[in-house]
Amino acid sequence: MRWFQSKLKDERVEQAKNQIYRELFVVVMGLCFLSILVKQFMEIEAYSGMVPELTILFVTSLYYMIRGWQLDIFSAEREMHDRSSHIPMTAKNFICAGAGGVAISLYFGTRSAILYAEGTEQSIYYFFLVAAGSLMIYIPLLIGLAFLIDVFTKSRHAE
Repeated sequence: MRWFQSKLKDERVEQAKNQIYRELFVVVMGLCFLSILVKQFMEIEAYSGMVPELTILFVTSLYYMIRGWQLDIFSAEREMHDRSSHIPMTAKNFICAGAGGVAISLYFGTRSAILYAEGTEQSIYYFFLVAAGSLMIYIPLLIGLAFLIDVFTKSRHAE
């Protein structure tokens, strides 16, 4: 059967297709994230309408992580990065996780100040209260998650 036989493929064309797929992935993720942000600020009970976007974000990210782990892409990327950069990949991951925790905290603080406050003074109070509480929750959570992912991907490389 000739259906399942591999045909000769031009490597340049395959690389161009893969580049297009990567760019399309980024566009889809950006649109899902933008849709979630718009829904959050436009309506108070937006969580029920976010299920498709959150599903797309979670499933595609999980798939990428599992396939990257299976193909040992993470450790190869880490080695290539660490050879050419002054800051190790692990340190950059922790910095990004901390910055992500700050960004989430500022987002929740802004959202609560816009949606729930009734005046300038109360909105400032809500912003700082929610942002401080979120900082205490999300920075350790995201840094811990970055640590677990780092340990998980290093353990695959050690095998």
